Amino acid sequence: MDRSYWGNLSITLDEDGEESMTFVDSSSTVTNIKTIDMSKQVDVKFVKTHDDAILPEANNTSEGTGDSGYDLTAVEVVDIPAKGSAVVPVGLKLGYLTPGFWFRIEPRSGLGFKHSLQPHLGVIDNGYRGDLGVKLYNFSDTKITLSKGTKIAQMVFYELLQPKVEWTEEADETARGEKGFGSSD
Repeated sequence: MDRSYWGNLSITLDEDGEESMTFVDSSSTVTNIKTIDMSKQVDVKFVKTHDDAILPEANNTSEGTGDSGYDLTAVEVVDIPAKGSAVVPVGLKLGYLTPGFWFRIEPRSGLGFKHSLQPHLGVIDNGYRGDLGVKLYNFSDTKITLSKGTKIAQMVFYELLQPKVEWTEEADETARGEKGFGSSD
């Protein structure tokens, strides 16, 4: 009997103290999962392209429990029309990012809840070296003016996974099968 709807996960330590995970799905397919070393130092450097640019920072930097997102700040006053969008310059260009990592432009909850502003969600690949302007969508019926210095979005960093992608003749059997939306309610 399966202990889980999805399968069974086990975590072990090898002789060198390295953690590894093994997942066995309901059809007994074994998958070894590489764990992420949370002590990895990730370095990111920016080229300042505007005199008023602010280096992105997290509000809470407590080790292990700090914020995931690093705030991006507007360097100019920008009007975002009602039911429209505008690109907000942040005055930064990516100069360096530790290989094996990438980041995504994510919303700041306050802008969404209070002003109905959301950024265009963007994946920034490790090798990108262009401008980091953020496109903001205004879902309200009112024009919104952002002041210079407004925190408009955040960057969240992720480890790069590059799976082996290939064709197969048929799908593996799983407990869920082809059950779609709402199937786990």
